[in-house]
Amino acid sequence: MRSQLAKHIFTACMIVFLMSFGLIFYVWNSYLARRNLSELRDKALYLSAIAEHNGWEFFQDFQEKNISGQGENARITIIAPDGSVLYDSVVPAQELPDHSDRIEFQQALRNGQGSCERYSESLLKKTINYAVKPEHSEIILRVSAEKDTVWILLFRMLSPMLAIVFFMIILSVLLAFFSTKAIMKPINQLDPENPDDRNIYDEMKPFVRRLIFQNQQIHRQMDQLQEEHKKQDAIRREFTANVSHELKTPLTSISGFAEIIRDGYVQQKDISHFADNIYKEAQRMIVLVNDILKLSKLESGSFEIQNKREEVDLCAVCAGIRERLTLNAEKQGVSISCYSEDAEIRIMGIANLIDEIIYNICDNAIKYNRIGGFVKIRIRREREHSEVLVEIADNGIGIPEQDQERIFERFYRVNKSHSKEVGGTGLGLSIVKHGMAMHHARIVLESKEQEGTCVRLYFPG
Repeated sequence: MRSQLAKHIFTACMIVFLMSFGLIFYVWNSYLARRNLSELRDKALYLSAIAEHNGWEFFQDFQEKNISGQGENARITIIAPDGSVLYDSVVPAQELPDHSDRIEFQQALRNGQGSCERYSESLLKKTINYAVKPEHSEIILRVSAEKDTVWILLFRMLSPMLAIVFFMIILSVLLAFFSTKAIMKPINQLDPENPDDRNIYDEMKPFVRRLIFQNQQIHRQMDQLQEEHKKQDAIRREFTANVSHELKTPLTSISGFAEIIRDGYVQQKDISHFADNIYKEAQRMIVLVNDILKLSKLESGSFEIQNKREEVDLCAVCAGIRERLTLNAEKQGVSISCYSEDAEIRIMGIANLIDEIIYNICDNAIKYNRIGGFVKIRIRREREHSEVLVEIADNGIGIPEQDQERIFERFYRVNKSHSKEVGGTGLGLSIVKHGMAMHHARIVLESKEQEGTCVRLYFPG
């Protein structure tokens, strides 16, 4: 940034210098033109007065420089009314062409005075010409001189001008260096970690304030990340403790039953009963381990990699779940039904995961219901929001309001005693939560104690 700033300052200095130089040259050139014309006019009037008093032949006897006092730079020409040259102080008159087409000559004939600038073929130089017609004479007296310009003066002053240009370049470089250093000093002293806008330029204050705001935002985000990390750490510890507890219970049962059988305290007729208990507890452990592995894959994202997305017919999925749960529902004294507005409603998703999401919610609706209760599954398109809704409603025992936000946490149980009676790993609704997130879907829960629960699953349509 420093080198770029120095380049910009140096460029600005040089542009200002060159523009100033150009303007000065323009003004100076205009001034020289006016001065040349004014001096030439005064000289012409002076010489015309001499010619009127003494006659134009007077100039043939004297050199022009002795009369005008202007040296060899001035040229005097006497022109007859018909345009022929009678006298010229530089070139013999007989060698000069007719001057009737000269602008200054024509103006002098009409107005008494005239002037113009042009390239002189006889002198091979650009000249300024001023012609005067004496009041009591028919001749035209013209005075010519080489035009002074800024460029001629610059050529004559080439060495000092080059020295000035070189000096200005060095000065611009030094000015750019020290200006950049002075400009960058407060910026370099700015502490990005603790920015302060009190000793900074006004133009930099919006940037510094944004920096302060971003630092505050970063600190807030760091605090939030630390809080989240603490929360995740606490959840991890709680999860480990819950897994240990959930595994310890069936392992203790299995160990106890096996010990009783080993020590011979069981009669032959009761061995099958104890073996059945061992089998059930082992199956419970297998289901728990499978749910833990599935939840871990959902959280890590590997589940989505291992399972392809495809078109899933939600009507067929829900109908299949109703058939699979009908027997369990009848045992609980609960009716289960399924309704759909269309014969087919398809979405893109992972078929087995969508099946498990809906199955877990319907299974819970049956388990936490009452004799004579119902579970109703409805599928319809929400055209206003381009979504597909799967609604599972029951008239069971409901969920207390204070527990509704936590039921999707791992191993969280509303009624632990009742949960043990109905079974389950405590991970079903957590799998539902992560599975819905994987499908970019959302869950809406409504529940009242002793009145029932309604779970709405909104899938992208």
